[in-house]
Amino acid sequence: MSKLKIHIEILSSLACIGPIKLTGLMTRIGLDRTSLEEHLELLTDRGLVDSQNLGEDKTFYVATERGMKVLNVMGSISNEASRVQALQF
Repeated sequence: MSKLKIHIEILSSLACIGPIKLTGLMTRIGLDRTSLEEHLELLTDRGLVDSQNLGEDKTFYVATERGMKVLNVMGSISNEASRVQALQF
């Protein structure tokens, strides 16, 4: 899966579920901890995801307002690209 698709999947999951712990997101996305943490760090650095620390071992991840806007745009583009690709086969 491409980085873009992974980022869209992460943002989509956060948008649908709301705040979620890393382990829950790992299960939903199907990535190992190290890979997911790298993607979350990149998304956080770009202001698309935020982490909320609610105590020891209780860090939750949420999509920011900017992340939701990007998801709306990128999700539409990704869906259209998938349709075009399906037509080519």
